[in-house]
Amino acid sequence: MARDFDNLSELQAAIIRIIVFFDMFSYPLTAYELWRYLSVTAEFEEAAKTASDLVSLGFLANEHGFYFLPGQSNLVAVRKQRYHYTNRKLKIARRAVRLFSLLPMVEFAALSNLIGRHNLRDGSDIDIFIIAKANRIWLTRLFCAGLMKILRQRPTPFKKRDKICLSFYIDSDHLDLSTLADGDDDYYFHFWLAGLYPLYDGGAYHHQLMSANRWLKKYLPNGDFVVNNQSYRESPRSWLKKPFVLAFWRRLGNYLENQANIFQLFIMPSALKERANLDSRVIIREGVVKLYLVDRRREFMRRYQERLRRLFHAS
Repeated sequence: MARDFDNLSELQAAIIRIIVFFDMFSYPLTAYELWRYLSVTAEFEEAAKTASDLVSLGFLANEHGFYFLPGQSNLVAVRKQRYHYTNRKLKIARRAVRLFSLLPMVEFAALSNLIGRHNLRDGSDIDIFIIAKANRIWLTRLFCAGLMKILRQRPTPFKKRDKICLSFYIDSDHLDLSTLADGDDDYYFHFWLAGLYPLYDGGAYHHQLMSANRWLKKYLPNGDFVVNNQSYRESPRSWLKKPFVLAFWRRLGNYLENQANIFQLFIMPSALKERANLDSRVIIREGVVKLYLVDRRREFMRRYQERLRRLFHAS
């Protein structure tokens, strides 16, 4: 069937674009997910009907309630298989986060790098994003990464499958992540932030995080990205309310934070320190520690734009 891309409506084009983006991650979308991740404002019923019309016109295909590009029906099986992989990884992540939640400086922890819900590969590691108490980011990293090192749960170049990757921390005074986006077309970062899967929340920090990042609605106007699920846990740290504990922490907290900062920068690989704050890969500044030597966001954007060019100009 011939397809005329030149006469698509704004909503039709937006739906195709979002299907193309998630196709890069082998993730077909339900009607609700498609609407939730649209870049234009629309009612759900309108988006669902338009997606169905696009199937009739040959622009999209649909199977078992999932929308995808024509010829990509195999992605339905891929998505279902990855659902099981992610469930396995969630069990491992919850065990790690249960330990983190006992630490007085950890306020929030979430499974991250989920481009699509329950969309993790079998051989991948498990990325955990952490919000620390204000001015306790280096203590948080020291204890969380240290625990995983002692338990042999940190990824290595030779073994990443199901290991806990702890490379992104912010503190509760630096919840606005807008400056970390690599331009307006950093769609991967938008979906990364929208896709956080909370595992521990000690004080409605997911709500606070989304409130501090209202700019996300500019790019994803239809979604409410505060996810309520059974992964939320009540704080187990009632012992911290005891006066002598609070007094002890107030006296030593700043000193310990400073020492943790000095120690970790001393042992940090030179490759990380040399690239700190040069671009969006490695960021070390007040309230933010992001340590990714390999950040593929620019590659994803380039691939996405190339796919769109081929699709919309090959008709």
